[in-house]
Amino acid sequence: MSRQVLRRGDPLPQMTFPPVQNSEGADPERPFGLLWGLDLTDCKTRKQAKQDWRRAVDGVKAALDRYPSIRRVCLTCLRPRAFPGSVTTKVPGGLSLQLHNDLERDRGRYVQTLVLDATACHDPAALGDRIEEVFEEGCDGWSELTLSWDEVAEDSIREVWESQNF
Repeated sequence: MSRQVLRRGDPLPQMTFPPVQNSEGADPERPFGLLWGLDLTDCKTRKQAKQDWRRAVDGVKAALDRYPSIRRVCLTCLRPRAFPGSVTTKVPGGLSLQLHNDLERDRGRYVQTLVLDATACHDPAALGDRIEEVFEEGCDGWSELTLSWDEVAEDSIREVWESQNF
């Protein structure tokens, strides 16, 4: 199966790896996946971070409206560093479930959704491998996942999903 992956949102420093390899013969007007970068590092308040998150979600929804063929979304983000407590704050576990449910309810479509916190990632090549894996044919079964880099640094996304669910 030929697969096209769109790359949108903020350019993240950790995402310096080559773009996700699109399959030969894939139709650019019928992408399978959407990779969205979200850089929250310069947010000064929780309110600003939430506003930026909502803008990213709106961008994802707009891309889904433009490209109804998208079946998988990977929103890769960097957490804020500037406001008090931001160093210990984690990406809330329910974000991918909320996004998945919103897309299903608002768009009437089943879209696999991954929110990946890449804040602790210092290996762009490994991050590229994990993101590439998200859009492979064999990476299915999950509907929504919210993961941190620490969870997937050593194990594949599928292995992490299986360990959490079985």
